[in-house]
Amino acid sequence: MQFSLIELWPAMGPLAKGVMILLSGMSLVSLVVAVERLLTLARSSRESARFLAAWRDAVAERGVGAAAAAAGDHPHSYVAHLVAEASRVVGEARESKLSLEAFDRTARRVIVAAGIDAKRGLGMLASVGSTAPFVGLFGTVVGIVTAFHTMGRTGQAGLGSVSTGIAEALIATALGILVAIPALWLFNYLTQRIQRLTAELECVAEELAVAAISEAQRSTAGGLRVVGRKEA
Repeated sequence: MQFSLIELWPAMGPLAKGVMILLSGMSLVSLVVAVERLLTLARSSRESARFLAAWRDAVAERGVGAAAAAAGDHPHSYVAHLVAEASRVVGEARESKLSLEAFDRTARRVIVAAGIDAKRGLGMLASVGSTAPFVGLFGTVVGIVTAFHTMGRTGQAGLGSVSTGIAEALIATALGILVAIPALWLFNYLTQRIQRLTAELECVAEELAVAAISEAQRSTAGGLRVVGRKEA
Protein backbone atom coordinates (compact mmCIF):
# COMPACT_ATOMS: atom_id res chain seq x y z
CA MET A 1 0.00 0.00 0.00
CA GLN A 2 1.43 3.39 -1.02
CA PHE A 3 0.98 6.68 0.77
CA SER A 4 1.32 10.29 -0.33
CA LEU A 5 1.21 13.47 1.71
CA ILE A 6 -2.01 14.51 -0.05
CA GLU A 7 -3.69 11.25 0.90
CA LEU A 8 -2.46 11.43 4.48
CA TRP A 9 -3.29 15.09 5.08
CA PRO A 10 -7.02 14.61 5.89
CA ALA A 11 -6.19 11.85 8.37
CA MET A 12 -3.51 13.84 10.18
CA GLY A 13 -4.20 15.36 13.56
CA PRO A 14 -3.91 19.11 14.22
CA LEU A 15 -0.47 18.76 15.80
CA ALA A 16 0.94 16.76 12.91
CA LYS A 17 -0.49 19.27 10.43
CA GLY A 18 1.07 22.08 12.46
CA VAL A 19 4.48 20.41 12.20
CA MET A 20 4.14 20.07 8.44
CA ILE A 21 3.06 23.70 8.05
CA LEU A 22 5.92 24.87 10.28
CA LEU A 23 8.49 22.94 8.27
CA SER A 24 7.06 24.28 5.01
CA GLY A 25 7.26 27.82 6.39
CA MET A 26 10.87 27.30 7.52
CA SER A 27 11.75 26.04 4.06
CA LEU A 28 10.14 29.07 2.41
CA VAL A 29 11.89 31.53 4.75
CA SER A 30 15.31 29.95 4.17
CA LEU A 31 14.75 30.01 0.41
CA VAL A 32 13.78 33.69 0.43
CA VAL A 33 16.77 34.63 2.60
CA ALA A 34 19.21 32.63 0.49
CA VAL A 35 17.96 34.04 -2.82
CA GLU A 36 18.09 37.61 -1.49
CA ARG A 37 21.66 37.15 -0.19
CA LEU A 38 22.81 35.47 -3.40
CA LEU A 39 21.40 38.30 -5.52
CA THR A 40 22.91 40.96 -3.24
CA LEU A 41 26.38 39.41 -3.28
CA ALA A 42 26.25 38.78 -7.02
CA ARG A 43 25.24 42.39 -7.70
CA SER A 44 27.99 43.68 -5.43
CA SER A 45 30.54 41.44 -7.13
CA ARG A 46 29.59 42.68 -10.60
CA GLU A 47 29.66 46.33 -9.58
CA SER A 48 32.95 45.86 -7.72
CA ALA A 49 34.61 44.31 -10.78
CA ARG A 50 33.51 47.23 -12.97
CA PHE A 51 34.50 49.80 -10.36
CA LEU A 52 37.96 48.36 -9.72
CA ALA A 53 38.81 48.29 -13.42
CA ALA A 54 37.90 51.98 -13.77
CA TRP A 55 39.37 52.97 -10.39
CA ARG A 56 42.84 51.55 -11.04
CA ASP A 57 43.07 53.44 -14.33
CA ALA A 58 41.84 56.63 -12.65
CA VAL A 59 44.38 56.34 -9.81
CA ALA A 60 47.22 56.20 -12.29
CA GLU A 61 45.90 59.23 -14.18
CA ARG A 62 44.36 61.53 -11.56
CA GLY A 63 45.42 60.28 -8.13
CA VAL A 64 43.67 58.54 -5.24
CA GLY A 65 41.30 61.33 -4.21
CA ALA A 66 39.99 62.08 -7.69
CA ALA A 67 39.65 58.41 -8.59
CA ALA A 68 37.33 57.81 -5.64
CA ALA A 69 34.67 60.04 -7.18
CA ALA A 70 33.52 57.10 -9.32
CA ALA A 71 32.46 55.19 -6.20
CA GLY A 72 29.15 57.05 -6.15
CA ASP A 73 28.19 55.36 -9.41
CA HIS A 74 28.33 51.93 -7.74
CA PRO A 75 26.09 52.19 -4.64
CA HIS A 76 25.73 48.42 -4.24
CA SER A 77 29.48 47.69 -4.26
CA TYR A 78 31.14 47.03 -0.93
CA VAL A 79 34.51 47.70 -2.55
CA ALA A 80 33.40 51.08 -3.88
CA HIS A 81 32.15 52.06 -0.43
CA LEU A 82 35.49 51.08 1.11
CA VAL A 83 37.43 53.10 -1.44
CA ALA A 84 35.18 56.12 -0.95
CA GLU A 85 35.54 56.12 2.84
CA ALA A 86 39.28 55.41 2.87
CA SER A 87 39.93 58.00 0.16
CA ARG A 88 38.15 60.57 2.29
CA VAL A 89 40.88 60.13 4.90
CA VAL A 90 43.48 60.74 2.21
CA GLY A 91 41.61 63.82 1.01
CA GLU A 92 41.37 65.28 4.52
CA ALA A 93 45.15 64.87 4.88
CA ARG A 94 45.84 66.63 1.61
CA GLU A 95 47.07 69.82 3.25
CA SER A 96 48.70 68.29 6.33
CA LYS A 97 49.78 64.71 6.87
CA LEU A 98 48.53 61.25 6.00
CA SER A 99 48.03 59.11 9.10
CA LEU A 100 48.25 55.44 8.28
CA GLU A 101 46.72 54.68 11.67
CA ALA A 102 43.62 56.72 10.81
CA PHE A 103 43.55 55.09 7.38
CA ASP A 104 43.69 51.61 8.94
CA ARG A 105 40.92 52.44 11.42
CA THR A 106 38.65 53.69 8.65
CA ALA A 107 39.34 50.71 6.40
CA ARG A 108 38.81 48.24 9.23
CA ARG A 109 35.55 49.91 10.25
CA VAL A 110 34.21 49.71 6.69
CA ILE A 111 35.30 46.09 6.27
CA VAL A 112 33.63 45.06 9.54
CA ALA A 113 30.44 46.94 8.59
CA ALA A 114 30.43 45.29 5.16
CA GLY A 115 30.81 41.85 6.74
CA ILE A 116 27.91 42.51 9.11
CA ASP A 117 25.70 43.73 6.28
CA ALA A 118 26.62 40.79 4.04
CA LYS A 119 25.75 38.33 6.81
CA ARG A 120 22.19 39.61 7.23
CA GLY A 121 19.84 36.64 7.30
CA LEU A 122 22.53 33.99 7.67
CA GLY A 123 21.51 33.46 11.27
CA MET A 124 18.06 32.47 10.02
CA LEU A 125 19.58 29.94 7.63
CA ALA A 126 21.68 28.46 10.42
CA SER A 127 18.65 28.27 12.71
CA VAL A 128 16.53 26.53 10.07
CA GLY A 129 19.32 24.09 9.26
CA SER A 130 19.90 23.18 12.90
CA THR A 131 16.29 23.05 14.13
CA ALA A 132 14.37 21.58 11.17
CA PRO A 133 15.47 17.97 11.90
CA PHE A 134 14.30 18.34 15.50
CA VAL A 135 10.96 19.72 14.36
CA GLY A 136 10.69 16.72 12.06
CA LEU A 137 11.63 14.43 14.94
CA PHE A 138 8.88 16.00 17.01
CA GLY A 139 6.47 15.19 14.19
CA THR A 140 7.79 11.64 14.23
CA VAL A 141 7.06 11.27 17.92
CA VAL A 142 3.58 12.72 17.42
CA GLY A 143 2.91 10.27 14.60
CA ILE A 144 4.04 7.26 16.60
CA VAL A 145 2.03 8.33 19.64
CA THR A 146 -1.03 8.79 17.41
CA ALA A 147 -0.52 5.36 15.87
CA PHE A 148 -0.34 3.56 19.21
CA HIS A 149 -3.21 5.60 20.61
CA THR A 150 -5.34 4.57 17.65
CA MET A 151 -4.33 0.96 18.07
CA GLY A 152 -5.19 1.00 21.78
CA ARG A 153 -8.52 2.74 21.23
CA THR A 154 -9.69 0.39 18.49
CA GLY A 155 -8.21 -2.75 20.00
CA GLN A 156 -6.80 -3.72 16.63
CA ALA A 157 -3.14 -4.66 16.43
CA GLY A 158 -2.93 -5.09 12.67
CA LEU A 159 -0.68 -3.12 10.34
CA GLY A 160 -3.59 -1.23 8.87
CA SER A 161 -4.51 0.32 12.21
CA VAL A 162 -1.10 1.91 12.73
CA SER A 163 0.15 2.43 9.17
CA THR A 164 -1.23 5.98 8.88
CA GLY A 165 0.46 7.12 12.08
CA ILE A 166 3.76 5.52 11.10
CA ALA A 167 3.54 7.14 7.67
CA GLU A 168 2.99 10.54 9.32
CA ALA A 169 6.06 9.94 11.46
CA LEU A 170 8.29 9.00 8.53
CA ILE A 171 7.10 11.89 6.37
CA ALA A 172 7.75 14.39 9.17
CA THR A 173 11.29 13.07 9.61
CA ALA A 174 11.98 13.14 5.88
CA LEU A 175 10.58 16.66 5.52
CA GLY A 176 12.67 17.94 8.42
CA ILE A 177 15.85 16.56 6.86
CA LEU A 178 14.81 17.85 3.43
CA VAL A 179 14.43 21.38 4.83
CA ALA A 180 17.68 21.27 6.82
CA ILE A 181 20.06 20.05 4.10
CA PRO A 182 19.66 22.93 1.60
CA ALA A 183 19.55 25.49 4.42
CA LEU A 184 22.90 24.29 5.79
CA TRP A 185 24.40 23.99 2.32
CA LEU A 186 23.36 27.54 1.46
CA PHE A 187 24.62 28.82 4.83
CA ASN A 188 28.05 27.30 4.25
CA TYR A 189 28.20 28.54 0.66
CA LEU A 190 27.22 32.09 1.60
CA THR A 191 29.68 32.08 4.49
CA GLN A 192 32.47 31.19 2.07
CA ARG A 193 31.35 33.94 -0.31
CA ILE A 194 31.44 36.48 2.52
CA GLN A 195 34.89 35.32 3.60
CA ARG A 196 36.12 35.86 0.05
CA LEU A 197 34.47 39.29 0.04
CA THR A 198 36.26 40.22 3.28
CA ALA A 199 39.59 39.04 1.85
CA GLU A 200 38.98 41.09 -1.29
CA LEU A 201 38.20 44.18 0.77
CA GLU A 202 41.40 43.74 2.76
CA CYS A 203 43.42 43.41 -0.45
CA VAL A 204 41.82 46.54 -1.90
CA ALA A 205 42.48 48.44 1.34
CA GLU A 206 46.15 47.44 1.18
CA GLU A 207 46.32 48.43 -2.48
CA LEU A 208 44.73 51.79 -1.67
CA ALA A 209 47.17 52.35 1.19
CA VAL A 210 50.14 51.69 -1.10
CA ALA A 211 48.75 54.08 -3.71
CA ALA A 212 48.11 56.76 -1.08
CA ILE A 213 51.62 56.42 0.37
CA SER A 214 53.19 56.65 -3.07
CA GLU A 215 51.15 59.74 -3.84
CA ALA A 216 52.05 61.28 -0.48
CA GLN A 217 55.74 60.66 -1.06
CA ARG A 218 55.52 62.38 -4.44
CA SER A 219 53.77 65.31 -2.76
CA THR A 220 56.25 65.74 0.11
CA ALA A 221 57.44 69.01 -1.30
CA GLY A 222 53.86 70.31 -1.11
CA GLY A 223 53.58 69.59 2.60
CA LEU A 224 51.85 66.22 2.62
CA ARG A 225 53.66 63.86 4.98
CA VAL A 226 53.05 60.27 5.97
CA VAL A 227 52.69 59.31 9.62
CA GLY A 228 53.28 55.61 10.17
CA ARG A 229 51.21 53.11 12.12
CA LYS A 230 51.76 52.87 15.85
CA GLU A 231 53.25 49.64 17.01
CA ALA A 232 50.89 47.49 19.06
